[in-house]
Amino acid sequence: MPENRLTRYELELMNVLWTIGEGTVQDVCDNLTRELAYTTVMTTLNLLATRKNVLSRTKDGRAYVYKPLVSRDEVSRSILSDLKSVLFGNRLPTMVLNLMAEDEADQKTADVLRDALKKLEETQ
Repeated sequence: MPENRLTRYELELMNVLWTIGEGTVQDVCDNLTRELAYTTVMTTLNLLATRKNVLSRTKDGRAYVYKPLVSRDEVSRSILSDLKSVLFGNRLPTMVLNLMAEDEADQKTADVLRDALKKLEETQ
């Protein structure tokens, strides 16, 4: 993940491209959950491609087609790593407990977490 962190707005645009794979400015606008100006989306996608280097872009006729250069997992790991170190003092249990407090955990979630803990214990 590049050093430049992505803003919430940039993540919204990236989310669209991760979902559709690749697309033009119009494709991104059409798939956003909220209305944003075409020129705002175009400017931001250009920034993500030329300055933050998280998108590639190729010319297709008069439009650019944008494609993610980083995966959703790479970005999420980077963001979570920042959260853990900055907000939770590198204390993973505290971070996990805070995340769980915000979510309505059900039995399926408990089973997934239990399985993850078992795998972690087996590797140590």
